[in-house]
Amino acid sequence: MLRLAPAASLSPVRIRPLRAWRAAAPAAGALLLAGCALPFFGAYPAPPPNAVPQVIAVTSFENRSGFAGQWELGSGMADLLVVELIKSQHFVVVERTQLDRVVDEIQRQRQKLFRPEGRVSEGRLKNARYLIRGTINDFSQTGGGTLWVALRSVFTLGRGGYRARVALALTIVDVETGEIVGSLNSTATVAAREAFGSGRYKNVSFGGDVFMKTPLGGATAEAIHDGVRGLLRKVPHVYWEPMVAAVSGRTIILNGGAGRGFQPGQLYDIRGSGRPVTDPVTGDLLSIIPGPLVGTIRVTAVRSDIAYAEAVNGSAFERGQRLLPAAHRSPP
Repeated sequence: MLRLAPAASLSPVRIRPLRAWRAAAPAAGALLLAGCALPFFGAYPAPPPNAVPQVIAVTSFENRSGFAGQWELGSGMADLLVVELIKSQHFVVVERTQLDRVVDEIQRQRQKLFRPEGRVSEGRLKNARYLIRGTINDFSQTGGGTLWVALRSVFTLGRGGYRARVALALTIVDVETGEIVGSLNSTATVAAREAFGSGRYKNVSFGGDVFMKTPLGGATAEAIHDGVRGLLRKVPHVYWEPMVAAVSGRTIILNGGAGRGFQPGQLYDIRGSGRPVTDPVTGDLLSIIPGPLVGTIRVTAVRSDIAYAEAVNGSAFERGQRLLPAAHRSPP
């Protein structure tokens, strides 16, 4: 077992298998220096129809792998996970690790030394619904070769096999209740069997292009990708519902437009806020009793993002009330 060490150690670079490695050393060196990156991150499934991206936050990973080199694995691994979560288009990721700096900037803008133009509004920071915690359980490589050929005094080629392994554990925490709603393990192993290149760690940054061309970088990428796919399965989905977004005089503004299927002339019943039913022993939410029917509205105008409506009957309309198509009215 070979554990990665500080900057003086070597990092294997994954290149295409090379059978006649001695005769092809110059060509292999050229390929190595030019970079032969392989596509580690794959595509993600599209969000379900009408799904609303969940707001989540990612904490710095806890490193239990025993690795103690030049890289800060905890923050680096969290950054890679954030990038892939955003790329999946299933989540809105909010900043938490640097939140103090964000709050400091908002408070600084309130001072009289700063002009009022462009000042951000208070009370607009998004609340995370779920917190993703990560643990690095393995970050290692094994194997090696014995025959070495120097290339430009920086890179080397060797015959032998390297195997890199990265193991992650991800935990999903419900911020409202503090309950762990899911967990998963994500493990990836990448091998360079016939020929490989090695570059010194000193100038290799974690998560960079050069790092991702190494077996260890490939294992990291695959473990992160597998972890994101697991989160897509385990984080509960929230679906868009037609609701009252605002009431301005006699005009009722709805929370969607043409893209959500609103059309002029449609009739909707509006119900008041429902009443939650909780378990008297555990306090867990069991169900929500639908609110009373407060009136009926008609859509009058539709834009791309919002729609306007007027009251047909009723008047106690307010933000947050749910809409039901009048044709599918259920008993109050």
